[in-house]
Amino acid sequence: MQMYVNYYDRYEKLDEENPTIGILMCREANDALVEITLPKDANIYASQYKLYLPDKKLLQDKIRQWIAEEES
Repeated sequence: MQMYVNYYDRYEKLDEENPTIGILMCREANDALVEITLPKDANIYASQYKLYLPDKKLLQDKIRQWIAEEES
């Protein structure tokens, strides 16, 4: 995924845009996976400030909920 993030930053991203981040969310074998990739020493910019990040289990549960909604 880092290859795609780097490509986007080099060839697609506008100068006034912040650095690209990659978030991988997928479901396989009844499991949900959430991972993030950032360039080294990257700063993350957010439109909303939260005191904490949701834990990985919460994100996995949310993915399962979205999948269930799509399948029904």
